[in-house]
Amino acid sequence: MLGHFVSGAMLCLLASASVFVPRAAPGVDESFGLYAYGDSVGGLSLFYADGKAFVGNASNSTSSSAIPVSFKRSSSSSPSQWIANPNTTTTTNTTYRWSDEMLYIPSSSSSSHQVGFTSKAESNETTTGFIFYGQWVMVETESGDISSSFYVKASSEGEGVYSLLWNVTDDDTAIPISLRSVKPSNS
Repeated sequence: MLGHFVSGAMLCLLASASVFVPRAAPGVDESFGLYAYGDSVGGLSLFYADGKAFVGNASNSTSSSAIPVSFKRSSSSSPSQWIANPNTTTTTNTTYRWSDEMLYIPSSSSSSHQVGFTSKAESNETTTGFIFYGQWVMVETESGDISSSFYVKASSEGEGVYSLLWNVTDDDTAIPISLRSVKPSNS
């Protein structure tokens, strides 16, 4: 009897282990979206509005330029840039006036924490170092440090729309999140 229990338990363990197969990061020529996961933020999609990065439903944004984003990595070597374009397969909005913009985080010299998009990086914008750890987004600095200091904060852009922030240490209302290339299971 004990032998059947052990065999059954092993079979269940092996069957459940197959669910935990790690997924690879998107390839260099593969388009991908980014999704925010954290407290009260369950897989909200990253979108563009007026040159800034937000998460939530782009159609709830008060900005006329709000549109979901599709990314491609600029190369497989470091430091790569992530090039954003409007994701026209997920929206009927065709009034966008931008393309091929780089995702950026504010540099340590910036007074802002807002993540955004740019066609030409300014001195206070870091456009390189974005990497995947599995399907989690990380940033690798020039010194080789790797971190994921992404946060969201409710914005005035519309209901359920959050500003995407980087390295917020002085705001108790900012929610730490993880950015991933995995869509939520309910979408």
